[in-house]
Amino acid sequence: MVCSCSNKKDKSDIVNYRLAGDEIIIPDSSNIRPKLKIETLKKEPHQLQVYSAAKIKAIPNNYAEISAPFNGRIVEAFVKLGQDVNRGTPLFAIYSSDYADAQKMFYQDKQQYLLAEKDVKRQKDLLDNGVGVQRDYEMARTTFENSKSELEKATASIRIFGVDPDKMLFGEPLVVRSPIHGQVIKNTIVVGKYLTDNSNSILTIAEISKVWITASVKEKDIRFIEEGDETAAEVTAYPGETFKGIVYHIEEIVDEDTRSINVLIECTNHEEKLKPGMYATVKFTQRPGLVVFVPSSALLQYNDRNFVFVQTKPWHFKKQIVTTAETVNDRTVIAEGLSGDESIIVQGGFYLLDAK
Repeated sequence: MVCSCSNKKDKSDIVNYRLAGDEIIIPDSSNIRPKLKIETLKKEPHQLQVYSAAKIKAIPNNYAEISAPFNGRIVEAFVKLGQDVNRGTPLFAIYSSDYADAQKMFYQDKQQYLLAEKDVKRQKDLLDNGVGVQRDYEMARTTFENSKSELEKATASIRIFGVDPDKMLFGEPLVVRSPIHGQVIKNTIVVGKYLTDNSNSILTIAEISKVWITASVKEKDIRFIEEGDETAAEVTAYPGETFKGIVYHIEEIVDEDTRSINVLIECTNHEEKLKPGMYATVKFTQRPGLVVFVPSSALLQYNDRNFVFVQTKPWHFKKQIVTTAETVNDRTVIAEGLSGDESIIVQGGFYLLDAK
């Protein structure tokens, strides 16, 4: 009995670890020493991957909503839904008193310009032949310059409508033309309908051989993404098919509600399968580099933060807070906190969780 009591006392006296400042020391006699597995880390080549929800959008420069340029009535339509158009293709004709007034003003100003041009030439010839008056020439020249300025303004007002003033016929309706190359994806033209200049668009043209994929990347993951990185997107409409793209732009503003940042991806839209408005899942693939991997079993948590036990010298350890990225085959990428040449506890670290 005396021997039995002595053995129990010896076991209770065993110290599994002790603290020295912020270090945890495991003595030779510790019962948990054999349960701890230690590995030395090293950096390995890897391409980090981040996943994000996204939405397909038309590229703004390749998208146009056409509405009435002024109050008027549609008198003719030239395109149909789904039709391919080029820049300058006639879309519809609209008759408007506003356009007729602009035409009238142009022709009046042009007539005044031609008369003023003729008069200034006549006054110059008289002055050169010694029978003219300098004052008359100066007045004619001023009138000519003023009429030239008015004609330039009237010409500009006509060109706003996409019309060549030299080919314009007075009284004809305005033919509205396509500003871009693309396909008619919306058409609500009704011949005879009266439109105002604040009416909703009646035609939408989009060129979607290339599209933008707008991904909402979480704030914590944005550091892994750079302009020029490769991406692969999937949509539910085409299971198993991927659409490759390149990161075009990373926005500067964080959405305060979702704590995410919009990333624009330019994607070639083969066969135009990707439709604006579709939802997608995007996989970002970082450019190849060296990263630190740790076994997932090495990671422990304290106050919602991950940490590992780093060995400072044989059987001396301290907690090291780390930031993690993706996990691949039970191995986790460490984004911050480890340089890659440390020795850490990869198994059994939970035995030290009570150490304060």
